[in-house]
Amino acid sequence: MKKVKLIHTSDLHLGTTFKFLKDKSKWHRSDCQKVFSDIIDLCIKEKVNALLIAGDLFDSPEPQKSLVRSVIDEFERLKKEKINVFISSGNHDPYKRDSVWLENKFPSNVIIFDSADLEPKRIGDLTIYGLAYTNDTKEPLEDFKAEDEENFKVGLIHGSTTNITWEEQPEAGYRRILKTHLDKSNLDYIALGHFHDLLEIKCKTECFYCGCPEGLSFKNRPDCYVLLVTYSDGKVTVKPIKTNMREFETVEIDCTNHESDAEIRNILNKHKGENKIFRLILKGSPTLDFSLDIDLLLKEFEQKYFFLSIEDNIHIPENLIEDETTRGHFIRLMKSEIKKEKEPEKRKRLENALRLGIGYLDKTL
Repeated sequence: MKKVKLIHTSDLHLGTTFKFLKDKSKWHRSDCQKVFSDIIDLCIKEKVNALLIAGDLFDSPEPQKSLVRSVIDEFERLKKEKINVFISSGNHDPYKRDSVWLENKFPSNVIIFDSADLEPKRIGDLTIYGLAYTNDTKEPLEDFKAEDEENFKVGLIHGSTTNITWEEQPEAGYRRILKTHLDKSNLDYIALGHFHDLLEIKCKTECFYCGCPEGLSFKNRPDCYVLLVTYSDGKVTVKPIKTNMREFETVEIDCTNHESDAEIRNILNKHKGENKIFRLILKGSPTLDFSLDIDLLLKEFEQKYFFLSIEDNIHIPENLIEDETTRGHFIRLMKSEIKKEKEPEKRKRLENALRLGIGYLDKTL
């Protein structure tokens, strides 16, 4: 058998709005499209046999026409190089009536799986088993076993392996994939999509989530990849190739023992970068002497980042003295109002008002 080379990607989520990035949202949407174009360039450079997309190419089942057109143009570039594209749809771009997959004509080199069950598509020495995403509950590899053949046998699936710890992921249980199913699959490589970071799944077969090739949220690790998969002499090798333009990063600081914002400024200087999407979370319960002006910090540092967010999760100290002075009565009144308030944003405003009020009283009385 000749050497077979593939690029495995997934979860590009083209068309995502990125509203949390405010005035940089459209810019980062464009970043994602640029990275997709870079992946096409990589396929051509590496002279791969096929590009595998394991779901969620688009962020919705009905993306904008102009976006679909740009994707089709990129696939046309691969067609000229005789490189095939295999697509298993995902939960964000499922295969259903009026979806992008049925409403548009894709080039002849693009194979879009349309069956609810895994089915093989063979091109030369390569067999790809894929399926359409039609519901959230199906277990894609249940009772599945690939046929015995000499071809390089690959599974292309969007779903959730059950041995991942998914933090804050409402879609964690979609399309369960059990380790026993992976072990019995008789596949040489399993290309997974749905989890947004690079992750190898330990089983009898080479099995990977490639993660999204460009960061989508602060849940992402700073580096993102596609996987170059090579099959030669019965052996599979997997090489991660870094693809992202921007880096998402979160740092938390406990300000309890801080007397000024000097440490905050040090952190902001240390992590600065023109391609950094950075979130600084301030926590703890510093004394009332601690002075914090987030607007001033943003004005000073935001030009040193692609995007900067500073979250004020600081709380008032617990040991405030509620005596019979004006200061003590004010503390008692404000703490009572804070305790009654259920909305976090309004509670934070009350805490800030208490901090400011005490600062004013201490400086003027």
